[in-house]
Amino acid sequence: MFRIGEKAWFVAGCCGALFFAPLARAERPTISEDRELKEFDLSAWDCLDRLEGTGKTPDAIQRNRLKNRPAANLAGAQIESLDTAVFLGRLAEFDAQTKGKRRKDLSPAQKADLEKREQQLVSLTGYLVLAYAGPPESTNCASTDFHDWHLELFAQPVDHPPQVGDSTPLICEITPRTQSALCASGIRLQSLAAFIRAPDLSYEPTGHPARKIRVTGNLLWDDDHNGAADVGATIRSNAPNKYHNPWRATAWEIHPIAKIEVLDPALPTAPAA
Repeated sequence: MFRIGEKAWFVAGCCGALFFAPLARAERPTISEDRELKEFDLSAWDCLDRLEGTGKTPDAIQRNRLKNRPAANLAGAQIESLDTAVFLGRLAEFDAQTKGKRRKDLSPAQKADLEKREQQLVSLTGYLVLAYAGPPESTNCASTDFHDWHLELFAQPVDHPPQVGDSTPLICEITPRTQSALCASGIRLQSLAAFIRAPDLSYEPTGHPARKIRVTGNLLWDDDHNGAADVGATIRSNAPNKYHNPWRATAWEIHPIAKIEVLDPALPTAPAA
């Protein structure tokens, strides 16, 4: 039993390494200090059996249940691999019809179209320029420790963090329910992303170019981020220790990610001393 104000801790291992993280009942900082994927025991999470998270509106409940789907079973699945341009092209008509809208604003025909699309599995190829631990969200019951990972995939391997004038990325997300399996499969964000965003929203270079990867998972329309401040073709603002805006090319994303594949050659290793 834990008294109010006390912190409880659990131990989690990732491929032989041990991590100590506060349980969901502990006081929560704004954004996790995590810089890498890890395996952990989800039984410590107070949101494990709440697929709707802490969503209050019908829109939020539906969206959270989709985000909290288990990783898709890809065995035998024939999934077309799309680059960023084709991905956006396939969704352009829907985006034009639903600009600035939420799920509650859609017509019956648009809702039927959305339901069909969100059952699709999609593979997307791009360059992982930026990865970071997501902030507390209702989908994860506002937990800092059990958070999503945001992966920003760009069409080209730019050599700098997002800045004004750059094209916006496509967003793909790893959830607490899919993170452990991806970690166990050998995926390391530090070896794939060119930059990691720190909790203070500064950018930490990993020391290598963005790697080309293929991300496979469920298609999701995150209408909570479908406004002009979030969606646009080009970044218009990016103040220090702030999010860049707009920060995504579309409200569509791959969420949750079931599989990540590295498509370019392995990075050269330094010779032994």
